Amino acid sequence: MIDRVVAVTGAAGFVGRPLCRALVQRGFTVRALVRDPVGADLGPGVIAGRCVLPDEVDEAALAGSEVLVHAAWATRESDIERARRVNEDGTHRLLDVATRLGITRRVFVSSIAARADAPSAYGRSKWAMERLFAGPNDLVLRPGLVLAAGGSGLFQQLLGAAERLHVVPIFSGGRQPLQTVHIDDLCNAMATAIERRLTGMAAIAEREPITMKAFLRAMTRERGLRCLFVPLPFAPVLAALRAAERAGVTLPLRSESLLGLAGMQAVDVRADLDRLGVPVRPALESLRQIFDADPRYISGRNRTRA
Repeated sequence: MIDRVVAVTGAAGFVGRPLCRALVQRGFTVRALVRDPVGADLGPGVIAGRCVLPDEVDEAALAGSEVLVHAAWATRESDIERARRVNEDGTHRLLDVATRLGITRRVFVSSIAARADAPSAYGRSKWAMERLFAGPNDLVLRPGLVLAAGGSGLFQQLLGAAERLHVVPIFSGGRQPLQTVHIDDLCNAMATAIERRLTGMAAIAEREPITMKAFLRAMTRERGLRCLFVPLPFAPVLAALRAAERAGVTLPLRSESLLGLAGMQAVDVRADLDRLGVPVRPALESLRQIFDADPRYISGRNRTRA
């Protein structure tokens, strides 16, 4: 029998909100753990409770759930120690509460960038937290670069910089292998994994990598932007970003995102996608779908294509 009550942390976030919608569409009842239960507005079929990691978890909202999906993660925090406390201490606390409430099925939303030697603290932290999801009923999901309108991830940073500056930085010749996943494909895969009670680990991304340079050119072309592509040295730019962050200055690209670019590696996802049995569209198709679906982008695309 499929468990029908699923708790989702970070349910108002970039991945959490569309995941809640996908679960509700499949007949699940969703317990959404968010910072602001009153203002979250997550729609019918979703019961909201408060969760502010690492210190606060609404146990009453979590109680009765058969599955816990941990999608909350502090990605905007430039202070590494504060991010570690929220993400790692918070994950420990959340799992302690889940254990006390008898929730034995846990799903962790990690990253394709997770590994012990990742250049970014984000990648290393995700890898460290994966070790906690090693129970017989646990599942670790590793999405590629998630493509969606809105949010604050790497895709949104790159797109935002191109829109504002009409300059696209290229590091290491743009040769980094990139594997993306459209937000709808990701949520479909996650809901399918929960329905099928999959365990272990699975990467969710397009099968064939695209180079970062090719992706950026496709992104600006499909968005309808005319941009200058500028090769830049990695180390000086990283130092400048870190100095700006220490000074409290917000720039289009964060230092952790730049380190993530440096650590990109191609991953063979074929067996995982076959096990899930779900399609993942390639980057170009994802970009076209995102820009075609958002009216903010239509005029700029038409001008470029004219």
